[in-house]
Amino acid sequence: MKPTQLFLATLLLCATAQAQDLKVYFGNLHSHTSYSDGSGTPDEAYKHARDVAGLDFLAVTEHNHKSAKSKIADSPELYNGNSAISLKSYANSYTKNGEFVAIYGQEFSSISSGNHGNVLEADAVIQTTDVPNGEWDKLLTTWLPAHKDSRGKDAILFLTHPATSSSPNAIEYGIDDFPTQAEWLASLDQYAQLMNIINGPSHQGTNPAKPSESEFKRYLNMGLHVAPTADQDNHRRDWGSVADTRTAVIAPSLDKASILDALASRHVYATQDKNLEIVATINGKLIGSILSDDQLPSVGSELTISISINDSDEPMAYYTVDVYADKPGGAEQADVIKEERFSGNGTFNISGVKYAGGSQYFYIKVIQTDDDAEVFDMAWLAPVWFEPSTAAPATAATHVTLSVNPRTEVATITNIGSQEVDLKKWKLVSTVGDQQFEFPAWKLKPGESVDVVSGSQAAASSTAILWKKQYIWNNDADPGELYDKNGQLVASTN
Repeated sequence: MKPTQLFLATLLLCATAQAQDLKVYFGNLHSHTSYSDGSGTPDEAYKHARDVAGLDFLAVTEHNHKSAKSKIADSPELYNGNSAISLKSYANSYTKNGEFVAIYGQEFSSISSGNHGNVLEADAVIQTTDVPNGEWDKLLTTWLPAHKDSRGKDAILFLTHPATSSSPNAIEYGIDDFPTQAEWLASLDQYAQLMNIINGPSHQGTNPAKPSESEFKRYLNMGLHVAPTADQDNHRRDWGSVADTRTAVIAPSLDKASILDALASRHVYATQDKNLEIVATINGKLIGSILSDDQLPSVGSELTISISINDSDEPMAYYTVDVYADKPGGAEQADVIKEERFSGNGTFNISGVKYAGGSQYFYIKVIQTDDDAEVFDMAWLAPVWFEPSTAAPATAATHVTLSVNPRTEVATITNIGSQEVDLKKWKLVSTVGDQQFEFPAWKLKPGESVDVVSGSQAAASSTAILWKKQYIWNNDADPGELYDKNGQLVASTN
């Protein structure tokens, strides 16, 4: 099936500024057949998804363990064998460039043992003799590095239905299998590019589960780099057709390598509308991108946000576009910092969003409504991450400390080094309050301090600088960050 496609303009995908024509493809990354605990065959699944549901791609992801009635656990050749009835063979036969992409995969673990994760196109079945059920540490550190996908690259790990009631956060995705959260997160982040924000209806009904937006935000706040997906977890003969939810992939063409590469790069969004085409960039970088060092804008600069929207069967729909932002870590999660309203198909720009410096990410949520604003669909786009190198240069700047007293509205910068520090054009940031102050010409000799006080305090003196804002710091908890003139984070209260 050739999708109804919109030419969505030429966007810059990489630092070399090579332009490519991008298209949006719609599919489902989570489904089952009788090769595990579902109905029908892979042959029926791919055909139904292509011809009845009108999908551009479908992933059949059979359970890897015997307790889920997995035939591929007992007979691995049904997964990757050369027989015409293997899952891999069916996927290869149904994949036609420009028409349809059939993806094969497997669903690892069980809900009670740390929840599920789909591994796409890996070269073998994850046998429980090699990776016991729920032992995510062995999957991430031993099995996945040894088993590449059909591209010869790391297999894509897709985290399914986060925080189900019987899978508490204390064990989810193997967090209990590692000595520290930092070690778990580093291992998981290396392979996991995707996370369900919508799943189901799975075994019964026609209504997908309620969006897990809070869980998606929680994992982003932890520091995980994942794009949101909307999948159906089909166990009946309704692959892709039971609901309008779709995972949308932005890619230059409809072929397996392009789709897998786009998934691996997180050029993905989750949508409740089966043909709502969206392409968005921040500072010229497609959603899902990670910017670092020389790609980063200066602290406090306004970002260039562009979003192209097209819905062929709802050309006069109304849109509310919310931009969320957050810094990884801390109690607070991403919240709306900018909202715009548009109508109809077109390309729109969003202004007034600034980069606060340091590690920060932004993601966009689109709400589509009809003329009466009674029927609405939502779409969640992958974030764009801004992440400077963690290694700071060994200069006098590394010997500066920052302390903040939010109740007295005073921030203190102290030079604890042995060299004079020039603070000119440095920036002091109130991360929760989203306030920024740029220093005038001001030098600190070794051992000297300077107070930055708000307009609610006394006027500046020889040892204080007045920040002309009445109130700056959030009294509950408001981390302060200090950046040098090159945008390098040199001190914080985190």
